[in-house]
Amino acid sequence: MKNKIKIAFIGCGHMARAMIDGMTSPVTEAVLKSNGDKFVITVADRHESKLMPIKSKCAVTLDAKDAVAVSDHVIVAIKPQGAEETLRALDLKDKTVISVMAGVSTDKLAELTGAKRIVRVMPNLGASVGESFNAYVARGISGEVERIVIEILASFGLPVAVKESDMDAVTGITGSGPAFMFMAFKAFYDEAIARGFSAELAKTMTVQTALASALAVEGADCELDGLIRSVCSPGGTTERGVSFLEEKDIVGILRGAISRSIKRSKELGAK
Repeated sequence: MKNKIKIAFIGCGHMARAMIDGMTSPVTEAVLKSNGDKFVITVADRHESKLMPIKSKCAVTLDAKDAVAVSDHVIVAIKPQGAEETLRALDLKDKTVISVMAGVSTDKLAELTGAKRIVRVMPNLGASVGESFNAYVARGISGEVERIVIEILASFGLPVAVKESDMDAVTGITGSGPAFMFMAFKAFYDEAIARGFSAELAKTMTVQTALASALAVEGADCELDGLIRSVCSPGGTTERGVSFLEEKDIVGILRGAISRSIKRSKELGAK
């Protein structure tokens, strides 16, 4: 008989839906089956329109109390600004609380929920394709509960334990990072369209370039500066483009965006 892992989602925004996509994918279901496990997911949100896209994948409700009542593990996926009002209204003291709210510390989560088992996670949009970087901090987690938490996080990405003091930096780098990557991809896509390529081919060119570059970084023996130089023939096309980007300080601009995201994460945690 399968071990039913009963999970509630509180909130069904973009991140929650991405996680649910990963947790209910055929690959995840096959891995769970091999371990004798099965996710039983109930999702709560005040807005029925947000629940519509995932109704075929899991149970849904407009009442968070109903979702919590039938679950052992509660994933909190709401905006940090609404955490106090929402969490104080729920009976979470005997649940494993898994929060994906930016900037909300485990101390604050313990205060709001009364729970002894708490996991703070910073996933990213890669959850929808099972490739999220899932940095997490755990409190009161061990044994079978720890195994289940890792299984949940692994179902939509790579679980990596970090120090809580590093979570704001992780938020800015990997949590906000996909948006910055998408902006770079948009430049490739828009320029391809401007040069007369079809939308389909422009997308394929952008995706293949991004994919190949990511795999090159993953398998490289040298640092990123070395990879950049490896593509730049003296006096060639790439060198001309790289020189332009260096003049505009593209690296500094991107680091500035990450730094501002990290600062915002700290501000949210201070509230």
